[in-house]
Amino acid sequence: MIKPIKILYIYPGTKSTFVDKDLRLLAEKFRVSEYKFNTQNKKLLPLYFFQQAFFLVRNIFKHDLYIIMFGGYWSFLPVVLAKFFNKKSIIINGGTDCVSFPSIGYGSLQKSPIAWFTKKSFLNASHIVTLHSSLMFQNYKYMDLEYKSQGLQFHIPNLKTPSTTIYNGYDANFWKATQKKVPKSFITVSIGLGEARRRAVKGIDLVLEIAPRFPDCQFIIVGTDPSELHDAPKNVILLTKKTPIELVPIYSEATFYLQLSMSEGFPNSLCEAMLCECVPIVSDVASMPFIVSDTGFVLKKKDIGLLKSLISDALSSDTNALGQKARKRISENFTETLRQEKLLNLVANILKD
Repeated sequence: MIKPIKILYIYPGTKSTFVDKDLRLLAEKFRVSEYKFNTQNKKLLPLYFFQQAFFLVRNIFKHDLYIIMFGGYWSFLPVVLAKFFNKKSIIINGGTDCVSFPSIGYGSLQKSPIAWFTKKSFLNASHIVTLHSSLMFQNYKYMDLEYKSQGLQFHIPNLKTPSTTIYNGYDANFWKATQKKVPKSFITVSIGLGEARRRAVKGIDLVLEIAPRFPDCQFIIVGTDPSELHDAPKNVILLTKKTPIELVPIYSEATFYLQLSMSEGFPNSLCEAMLCECVPIVSDVASMPFIVSDTGFVLKKKDIGLLKSLISDALSSDTNALGQKARKRISENFTETLRQEKLLNLVANILKD
């Protein structure tokens, strides 16, 4: 009888929908357990480390492979212990763990101690799954900041850990247009917008600045408490965080999806909105121009004048044709089936070595 492969999947904080998805895809072939690393209170990090160490030492021989979502505090002990006990480990990078923007205090690689733990994790892992090649290295031109390049290979020059690109995958049968489009409507999804830094990173500052210049358009921001943006322009509608089922009709009604972030990985909301036939308008950052391809519009620099011209062009475009093209782009290239196939093959190959 063939012994089943056992995987421990480790993730920080609240379990996200994409963690749930990976667990489901992996569980179809392997025996998968999970461990959540608490990130609620940084002052309690020593306690969280102790709890994780205790769990890992007790269970180190019960698993063949450790998969960790994102590099950070939570990935350090699993990869170091796996290496010590001759086990395999994979880190799936996400975006924040691959960049450093010191001027705005963003990115896991911009200051210690988390930068140290993140770097050591990637250096000691058996393998890195990267959502897009830009998370390994990219020339950064969207803004004039400290670093002209970003990515793990830039910030960790001695990184020799092998990597494989595996894109996120989406269910086109779930994410599909169910409502009639509202003309001149724009939507974006982001949480935690009480801080100015967060608004800048996610490009919400641009949305708030551009909205008054298009008074006949509607701009919807999903995922925020209205109290966080109490001075938002009149044509900006604020909606609280929604479940995936609640998001489908909201995406379906919007003509355009805005993702004007300073930094991203492989944004799920963008892809979900495109499946619901939203025409994408994105910043020239990381994977986003690749995701969008010729189905939408790309803002080359963070500049309100350029954004105004881009939105004017978008409003005069054939939005029906572009929306259908956007859906086709995601449904043919970024599926759950493709992600599952590549994840399963990678696990099998790593455990062969």
